[in-house]
Amino acid sequence: MISSYCRICEGLCGVHATVEGGRITKLEGDPDNAKSAGHLCGVGAASTADRERITTPMKRVGGELVPASWEEALSAIGSTLGALRREQGPRSVGVYAGGPLAYDHAGVVRLGAFAFAMGTPNVFSELAMYGAAKLYATELVTGTPMPLQSDVGRSHYTILIGGGQDHAHWGPFQAGTIHHQALSYFRNRRKGTKLVVVDSRRTPQAEGADSFIQVRPGTEVFYMLGLAHATLQNRWIDEQYVADYTRGVDQARSWLEPWTPARCAEICGIDVGELAGVGLKYGRSAMGCVVPSPTLLQSKYGTVAAWAWLVHAAVTANLLRPGGLFEAPGLIDLSTIFGSFPTAGAPTSSVRGFKSLVAQLPGTALAEEVLDSSEPVKALLCVEGCPLSELPGRARTRDAFDRLELLVAIDSMPSATTERADWVLPSTHFWERADLHLLDNATLPSDFTQATPALLEAAGEARDVSEILAGLLSEASPPLRGGCWGRHLKLLGRVLGSADLDSWIDQTLDWSGVPDRASLEEMPSGLDAGETDRAHWRPATEDERLNLAPEALAEPVRSVEPPPLDEGWPLRLTTAVVWPGGKGWRYRAADAEEPGIRVHPDAGFKQGARLRLTTPTGSVTGTAVHDANLHPISVLVPWGWAVAVGEVVGTEDVDPLSGSPEMVGLPCRLEEH
Repeated sequence: MISSYCRICEGLCGVHATVEGGRITKLEGDPDNAKSAGHLCGVGAASTADRERITTPMKRVGGELVPASWEEALSAIGSTLGALRREQGPRSVGVYAGGPLAYDHAGVVRLGAFAFAMGTPNVFSELAMYGAAKLYATELVTGTPMPLQSDVGRSHYTILIGGGQDHAHWGPFQAGTIHHQALSYFRNRRKGTKLVVVDSRRTPQAEGADSFIQVRPGTEVFYMLGLAHATLQNRWIDEQYVADYTRGVDQARSWLEPWTPARCAEICGIDVGELAGVGLKYGRSAMGCVVPSPTLLQSKYGTVAAWAWLVHAAVTANLLRPGGLFEAPGLIDLSTIFGSFPTAGAPTSSVRGFKSLVAQLPGTALAEEVLDSSEPVKALLCVEGCPLSELPGRARTRDAFDRLELLVAIDSMPSATTERADWVLPSTHFWERADLHLLDNATLPSDFTQATPALLEAAGEARDVSEILAGLLSEASPPLRGGCWGRHLKLLGRVLGSADLDSWIDQTLDWSGVPDRASLEEMPSGLDAGETDRAHWRPATEDERLNLAPEALAEPVRSVEPPPLDEGWPLRLTTAVVWPGGKGWRYRAADAEEPGIRVHPDAGFKQGARLRLTTPTGSVTGTAVHDANLHPISVLVPWGWAVAVGEVVGTEDVDPLSGSPEMVGLPCRLEEH
């Protein structure tokens, strides 16, 4: 038996694996793992199943992919990248970083090095679809885009905006099932602990809450705005905390003035007491927190929603405090790294001027940077991801792929992107890769890290992503002059682009006072140094005060409008939901059931009927599945399943700061197909 951890999602659950004959024959949760305590979902358990793999480099010849050698692939791709960089500038090269790369820490470091050395700002990712709005607002308020967690264990009054956190691992940057365990434990122990769920659907967590408030889909941001308004206008606040630690409260109150509880309650379709009453009880609690889910953040008002969330926490003295929202530095403190890439002065996208957030541009800008830019992307490396399956605006992405001079897919499994690529390079599956909790320890409520050896041999000729990128950068040999990053980052990129990353990781562990990697590998359930200090206070603003009215938000806040009413679009589509049994297009539990197009039984469609779902962006078809837990006007199609909702979610109307697409409350209609 070998101890390791799953890398399908941000939960990173600890496991015990039995390996026989070059296969994992048994996989079960590790009960001694501090972050997962024996939990292992069906998707993780199914990750060991045999599936189609890419095992050799391939190139496109006459419309078909044929095998090639690594030497040929690296030389041909690298020389093309180098020529484009020298002749057409750094923006001609782009990279798409897929979700699995977030759990490959050597791969992340190497990809950053590749982008810095090439001088390109065009590093696109899925961040805009998950946590970008939260990070962006946090930087504007606190000065650093560090992940903040909701202290659900200590909180006396907890509000979940968008339930189902037990499936969604508590939303962006709040990993591990330990949060769910803490909430359940303390609610059972303390009679005064209250739980309120605000959601458009009745989830299992809503069933067990003290109060369930069912809002119209897509109105979660207005609930948050109304809650912040009620708290400020009625002065259910901590006056001393506000005076000592914040600035801009009067401006924030002015920005929130239009969003009265009565108006927001009407927009949400609820009684005003379900909003103002919750605000009053929250304000009277000793410690409280609001937990934002993807349904609050994945919209064109995502950063505004995250700002209102932070303002509400700050004025009630629940920001950067135990029992409220806290920063978890973890064993390996990442604040210096996060703070090294501020949006102020960062490179921007060329079309709409999105600022690079933690060295990433929103994936929603990818297609337009190919199709509409005066300095278009000519070559794109898709690393452990499939933009066609993972991003909205699929039609535009297909057009962008057709316009590229070079499309390279680096992946372990076939996808819609590998089907179109000029070159396909096989990467290792995570069970075939040694790894370490290096970048994600800040998403856990405990000081924890874990190292794992590779459990399996690499399939065929597959190589680690870090090795592939190092080879490509060596062949490209980009010039030091020019580019969109400072000379220090270009030099760092050159060094890390080819360095022995294991030695760098060992130095990082040493600087952090953490045992070396070999010692960590001898700790079967990881190194657990106990709960993190919830009282870290380190705003990075110039005056070390929380800025409740950042100038960058002035126009976005003023531009917020209630959702339009149109008889031609009577229903509202939600896609920002993590569905049990699946993780995007890549992984499925053995017993996973296709969610289909989920509708309320009163919507007028028979169970099993074939439906056409239409939004202003496009149409898709799917099978009707009745779900009485939905709001009557709600249509639910979880992202990444058989129904290709990327066809009906566009990229034209996105959050102007984070690039988050409108994935909740989209106007839509249904008809039998």
